[in-house]
Amino acid sequence: MITTLITGGTDGIGKATARKLLTEGWKVVIIGRNQARCETTVSELKTATKNNEISAIVADLSILSDVKKAVEKFKSENKRLDFLLLNANAIANKRIVTKEGFEQNFALGYLSRVLMIKSLENVLKNTSNSQILSVIGLDTKRLDFDDLTIENKFSGGKGLGRWQWSMNVFTREFNEKSSIPLNLYMPGLVKTKILANEPQPMRAFVKLMNIIVGISVEKSAENIFNVLNEIVINKKKCTCYSWKKERSFPKVEMKSDDQKKLWELTDNLLKAYL
Repeated sequence: MITTLITGGTDGIGKATARKLLTEGWKVVIIGRNQARCETTVSELKTATKNNEISAIVADLSILSDVKKAVEKFKSENKRLDFLLLNANAIANKRIVTKEGFEQNFALGYLSRVLMIKSLENVLKNTSNSQILSVIGLDTKRLDFDDLTIENKFSGGKGLGRWQWSMNVFTREFNEKSSIPLNLYMPGLVKTKILANEPQPMRAFVKLMNIIVGISVEKSAENIFNVLNEIVINKKKCTCYSWKKERSFPKVEMKSDDQKKLWELTDNLLKAYL
């Protein structure tokens, strides 16, 4: 049975994608940080899709030891992984350093994703036509390698931009080193609550734009399903998609050694969890 693992699967794009894949007869495992919401989502989607092949793993993905446990649980219960959807995201507009010493945006948006990729790579390699899709946005800000926890002039936008920059750069290096396709997905403006806590006037602007051009989570899930099929059929790798169409790979500010430097830094930060 085709198996997928979805982070951030109890709400928004993740939940809608889980529902779409269940209706297609897939087996779905979601990861969420709240036990009650995980249980409610599993029950709701079983009823809505008449497909009982859904389960949940509870984990706070901003805590890397939780990520490690979640991966271990997944691997203990599943022998294959066809599709890894890295979707979990929450913008911390206040500077938070996790108990493991990482800036929270960077830990959740970047480090947890890379840890999952590296920890699940062998399972993915042993599954034909497997792939990874990382949900991301256009906002990128080059990582300050000397200030990883953003002690200097923190902002939520800076935290968001730095992890998205890092994911962009990591994707290029990973695709050079691995046989598993890792592609980026930009969903566009989707009617979710991800920006609901943004400071004004941004919050009001996003609310207005959602009314004008925002798409539903159901439409976004359909787009993702079309993209993942396109990737398999045309063997796409290191490609970026927007909605359901291929687009140019985002241009990011990079110095000549940034790609190698980020790879080595990431390996060093994650070695205790691998």
